Amino acid sequence: MANEQAYYSKGYKKAVSDTHAWRTVDNSTKFITTVLKPNFHVLDVGCGPGSITIDLAKNYLTSGGSVIGVEPTSELIDTANNLKETTEPQLDNIKFQIGSVYELPFEDNTFDLVYAHQVVIHLQDPIKGLKELARVAKPGGFVAVKDADLESIIASPEKYKSLSDFFIAKAKNAVSTDVRAGRTLREKAIRAGYKPGNITTTKSYWLLADDLDAKKKWVELTVNRIKNGGEVIYPNDAKKNEEVCKETIAKWEEWLEDEESLYNISHFEIVYKK
Repeated sequence: MANEQAYYSKGYKKAVSDTHAWRTVDNSTKFITTVLKPNFHVLDVGCGPGSITIDLAKNYLTSGGSVIGVEPTSELIDTANNLKETTEPQLDNIKFQIGSVYELPFEDNTFDLVYAHQVVIHLQDPIKGLKELARVAKPGGFVAVKDADLESIIASPEKYKSLSDFFIAKAKNAVSTDVRAGRTLREKAIRAGYKPGNITTTKSYWLLADDLDAKKKWVELTVNRIKNGGEVIYPNDAKKNEEVCKETIAKWEEWLEDEESLYNISHFEIVYKK
């Protein structure tokens, strides 16, 4: 099933998954709380290591609500289940299961909220994926989608521009990543049949500037991903790729020690009422 989604065509990488495990509702998906109710039945499509899904189950779906997290790889499902069992084993309103965004294993009109965070950005057929998200949402329910706009990344001061250049180049060399996914998300949704008058579009960002602990964690996870995540900048020149990865790691370490440093990733979000 993973092969149906090109993002996973090279297999599961723990170093990549680890860079997703810090995400929570508050720091990554706050925009869904405008419609979320504690009795909602929620589908988290592309749940990754499960940190957002677990947060939803514990802190938001507290009055009869429930959430199912879906991923197309058994390794990620195992990772999510392990995180749940080690952090919140008492939760009984959450489950994780195998499923593809192109063919979700649920009946039409099943969920109050269908949610996808940084998923459509990686789809070779985003229109098909968006249609499938809407299919399993109830009439009157919601589809919520968020994607980064990688071409808008800012690394500052200017001497750290190579950090954003590396991120963008890596994304462009991935099997399937749209570096302008954020700015085109609303457009894709309309093409998928979402009624423009029922779409609410917002924007948010991840900003690393004042919180030194957050910056340290970001650099730690990013450096580990560069070393162990199979990052490719020059797919036909292994030696040059290795050199650029080493230079980027050194530049991240320099950035971390610089009191003036800043890093920003912008995201676009839509909430669609079906």
